[in-house]
Amino acid sequence: MKCQNANNFFFPALSAFTLFFTLTAHARIENTVIANYDLTTGKNVHYELIANSLDKSTTITLVPLEQNNKMPSTFKVASCINHYTGSYKQGEFHFSTTKTDQNDSRMANFGAFVTEHNLHTWWLHITPQQNLIFTRDVGGLLITDPSVFNFSTKACQQN
Repeated sequence: MKCQNANNFFFPALSAFTLFFTLTAHARIENTVIANYDLTTGKNVHYELIANSLDKSTTITLVPLEQNNKMPSTFKVASCINHYTGSYKQGEFHFSTTKTDQNDSRMANFGAFVTEHNLHTWWLHITPQQNLIFTRDVGGLLITDPSVFNFSTKACQQN
């Protein structure tokens, strides 16, 4: 015995589901947006992340999206590796230069923090076009294009 209602619902739903995940699997992120949500005040801020690789360092620029003040904050960052296994790297981000908008307390505080501390970081190679970066010190999680961030393979110096 055949249930016609099940067939009428199941196959169109399966087709739509398959099409949706096929399209999203091939989607590419054009702009990277970093969000800061303050749950106590209910305020949030979004920044566009722009990365430029030069030699063995990368310059990261964060531009506020919703604020009247569009003053960018820039960070020159290099990295070193403590541990490497297959598609996994563990190391540190070292910030040599920071120029932050002092009127933006989030960026000013972040700039002061990263100039005093190295950020302990993990890089996981997902695909040839994507790396997953996790920074435990600030709780950041970011998916990046490996060609944008030019990571050095030198070992970190022990203090």
